Amino acid sequence: MARIHLLEHVDLDNCYWGVATSIFFNGCPHKCVGCWNPSTHDVDDSLERPNKEIIEETLLALDEFGMKKDLTLLGGDPLAPYNLKDLLEILDAVKERRPETRVVCWTGYTWEQLRHPLQKKVMGHIDILIDGRYEKELHIEGHKFGSSNQRVIDVKKSLEAHEVVEAPENYED
Repeated sequence: MARIHLLEHVDLDNCYWGVATSIFFNGCPHKCVGCWNPSTHDVDDSLERPNKEIIEETLLALDEFGMKKDLTLLGGDPLAPYNLKDLLEILDAVKERRPETRVVCWTGYTWEQLRHPLQKKVMGHIDILIDGRYEKELHIEGHKFGSSNQRVIDVKKSLEAHEVVEAPENYED
């Protein structure tokens, strides 16, 4: 059972390419000062929903209104250890039934910190990873990330190269 703060069917704010369906996971171990979404930080078991329900709603949302939507993962932190098993189950099912879905994920972990075996499996489903904690004193405007220490990573190229490959500002796959 995943702890989901919100599943937004049409999200124009938290997208990378255009329009997204966004899953806001609950719980964040980073609790960055100045985070735009602090209501997702504390783990709240009352937000648990069956993974099958999340999968079905996500698939429905991705195809609503006849528009192509991508999938955004954020929160909280979807890559927090306590979210990984559920996240992987959800991504496996979504990508099996809708393999063309592009996925972007925001995390407070850096690429180099992603060592958990389930984090590595999840990376196989993600196209763009925006990594690193939000640092209030490094805040910047006009980007898909909040502070200058964060990176926009092309996950597939990074996995192939065995090193971080940042995505260009106008990334299209």
